Amino acid sequence: MTDPRIRALLVDDEPLGRARLRGLLARHADVRLVGECAEGAEAIAAIERLRPEVVFLDIQMTETSGLDVATALVADPRPAVVFVTAHAEHALEAFEVRALDYLLKPFDEARFTATLERVRAYAEAARARRSHEHLMAILRELSETPLAELDRLRAPAMPVRFADLEVDPATRDVRRAGVPVALRPREYDLLLALMRRQGELVTRRELLAEVWGYREGVSSRTVDTHVAVLRRKLGHESAEPGYIVTVAKAGYRLRS
Repeated sequence: MTDPRIRALLVDDEPLGRARLRGLLARHADVRLVGECAEGAEAIAAIERLRPEVVFLDIQMTETSGLDVATALVADPRPAVVFVTAHAEHALEAFEVRALDYLLKPFDEARFTATLERVRAYAEAARARRSHEHLMAILRELSETPLAELDRLRAPAMPVRFADLEVDPATRDVRRAGVPVALRPREYDLLLALMRRQGELVTRRELLAEVWGYREGVSSRTVDTHVAVLRRKLGHESAEPGYIVTVAKAGYRLRS
């Protein structure tokens, strides 16, 4: 029978850091430690070999940094990445490389347990997605309709428009007044979430869940940080349609 426990890998050049994480993980019976690494290059090879579902990753290491490791990930399915660091200044970069969470040392056991809840949700969703893909592959094999024909018949994702903004989900292209706007992945996902509401309020909690995959009850300032960057890149004046309006103590909406 396949082991149902979540496969975890620790990456930290400090033995004491690995030892603390090892001790915390040992208190959770549904998590299995599959390996430990002291360097980034070693971690990249271990991820490919061991196929962990979550990697607890230090950022500042003597050779390859944790950010470089996350950027280099090619494993499919991609493991959840939880950065564990004493340096707060790398938080934005961490989420740009699709980090699931950012544990800032020193953290207590309650904060670690909250992170594990997010890891569990991520692993559950990834396993469900793999099961669905496997089922669809079987159905395609059994179908008399060729796969190429199924792909041809599938309806394409339609562009989303609001004010002078246009987002094409099929290509992930973004334009303002017909001019391309270069956005990073999280910035694109955030803009698309706002545009799909067509000027309606979107709460921070909704954005954290939809764009970052956070579960209810998790608090983060990353939405505010990304909104500030997005405003700058889109270049709207505060009175213009399409400007991202802050709704105090609630969330954001696009000005219509």
